[in-house]
Amino acid sequence: MKLKVNVEYFRTHGSITDPGIYTDFINTLPTDIKELSASINNLMLIDFLVNMGLVKAPASHQNDSQLREMELKLKTMLARDNSVMGTPRTADSLLLGNCRDLALLMCSVLRQHRIPARVRSGFATFFHPLKKFDHWVCEIWNSDQERWQRVDPWMLQIKAKESILSDEMKLGLLNTEYNANEASKQHFYSGAVAWKNCRERGDSFESYGTYEEYLKGDWFVRDNMIRDLLCLVKFEPLPWDCWGVMGRENSSIDREQLDTLDQLAEKIVLDNISEDYARKTLADLQFDDSVFNRIR
Repeated sequence: MKLKVNVEYFRTHGSITDPGIYTDFINTLPTDIKELSASINNLMLIDFLVNMGLVKAPASHQNDSQLREMELKLKTMLARDNSVMGTPRTADSLLLGNCRDLALLMCSVLRQHRIPARVRSGFATFFHPLKKFDHWVCEIWNSDQERWQRVDPWMLQIKAKESILSDEMKLGLLNTEYNANEASKQHFYSGAVAWKNCRERGDSFESYGTYEEYLKGDWFVRDNMIRDLLCLVKFEPLPWDCWGVMGRENSSIDREQLDTLDQLAEKIVLDNISEDYARKTLADLQFDDSVFNRIR
């Protein structure tokens, strides 16, 4: 019974995935994952392709990923090109986004159709053999198998753009056993799994982070896990959002905080997060009403 209640919770929008006045547009997007991924690729362009010089996008689009709510993202998309879905859009009209943004759009569309979906914050293992990189995916409830299926819309776009990748990029990104339609536990660790890997299984916190050398370590894994908790109460944060104890300036983690984080990791891994528990834990981690008021 508890599992069914948990699944039902993710059929509906939170304050971030809600399309607001753009409900009619979202309703035109398909729910089949292959078709939905193609639709997302016709609305959003991952910033990696622009940063690597493979696709050109206007400099004014660089702040697109700062748009937190789906309603604001849709407003910006349609202001640039309000064509009906299915009409090919040019790169200079697409919303620039990262892995969180594509996962959020996929989640929003599925929830709009009352298909249980949730965004997850964690780490990908397929970028580098020795380092796990900050990454976000979308989980979709597979009702036939009664389990969460992890889909990686970021990698699905990479695969769709294979023709423009350099040989080196193809070797690094595509020469893997990673199935972006079914991201395995060995290829994606939630923030909680990463925390437990380091605290209980001998992984080094220093092997978790981003391409920037200063963004790694126990505080980084902690913050990633807290963002994942926020996703699980349908308040999907930006990848760099920090509240309460979060942030590199709060890198020192005391015994009391360690105990709270260890318990949180266990709860997330067991998929046993209630709203009451989340609010209490966030309060213990020094969050305030600016976040609490957005949880619904």
